[in-house]
Amino acid sequence: MTRIAAIAAVLAVAATGAAASPSGLPGARAIKVCAAAGPFWPTMTLALQGTSAWVACKEQSRVIRVNTKNGKRTKSVRLRGPAIAIKAGFGSIWALDSGGTLYRLKPSSGKVVKRIALNIAAAYNIWIGGGSVWVAADQGAQVARVSPQTNRVVARITVGDGPASMAFAGGTAWVINHRDTTIDRIDLGTNRPTVLTTLGGDRAPERMVWLNGSLWITGRGTELLKLNPANGATEKTIALDVSGIDLVAAGNDLWIPTRSANVDPTGFPTMNALKHVSASTGAVSTVVRPTSRLDVHGLAFRNGTVWIADNRSGVLYRVTAPSR
Repeated sequence: MTRIAAIAAVLAVAATGAAASPSGLPGARAIKVCAAAGPFWPTMTLALQGTSAWVACKEQSRVIRVNTKNGKRTKSVRLRGPAIAIKAGFGSIWALDSGGTLYRLKPSSGKVVKRIALNIAAAYNIWIGGGSVWVAADQGAQVARVSPQTNRVVARITVGDGPASMAFAGGTAWVINHRDTTIDRIDLGTNRPTVLTTLGGDRAPERMVWLNGSLWITGRGTELLKLNPANGATEKTIALDVSGIDLVAAGNDLWIPTRSANVDPTGFPTMNALKHVSASTGAVSTVVRPTSRLDVHGLAFRNGTVWIADNRSGVLYRVTAPSR
């Protein structure tokens, strides 16, 4: 562990009163949630809303609400199929099952106020942006745009093969496609897509965020890429351990759980380290390394804290980010 990570570990324990996590993430507070990610593991199973964390529990076909202050489970909501993604937005909690039903939940009670049949092939992940809720059709080369005002699909937009992540800024959305490595740009006023660029190479770019006027991308076989959102040019490549499992951005910072060289070819979300990257300088530092297996099925950042959901072992981790 680096000196920064060691300091962060001490601060995290002092702040939370928690001992080292039972699953081996030094200094992190661990909260028991749901276990068993199942085959074709989900990757966006964590949403933060107020003092609550919502976790999509695939094998139980449930979403669980946890109080982030005391770690207690306060609500369990059953879906009609395996729960694979969850997101907070527009005053609601949005959950997705593997059959392609989008659920709108009331955060205070967990009541399902609307079920929306998406009718898409292999529904995958949820994003909030451009005044809408979005879900990818992983096998359909398409993203579905849902209006939170009408609770209806208002557009089905053709994109590349394997839409895996979206980012938004102003009147534009970007979609990254992990099979053909293309990035599509969508005009949110017309829903018209155009191909921005093709990354190419032996990789599967899977995660993308918008930060400081640039697109930041990682994924299997992919280090951290900084792209120009106007022309798709790669402006910077930043070395990680080997590749990033996921990433979140805040201020000038990127937080990235990374894979090792042994894990990367498998595509499993098993974390080798949690990295911090400065968007302005490109400097990379290690925040913490797990001492036993930890799979990343959900990632979030808020108020100086990185949250990681490991649904395989049924643990939600709270990591205090070191001060910069």
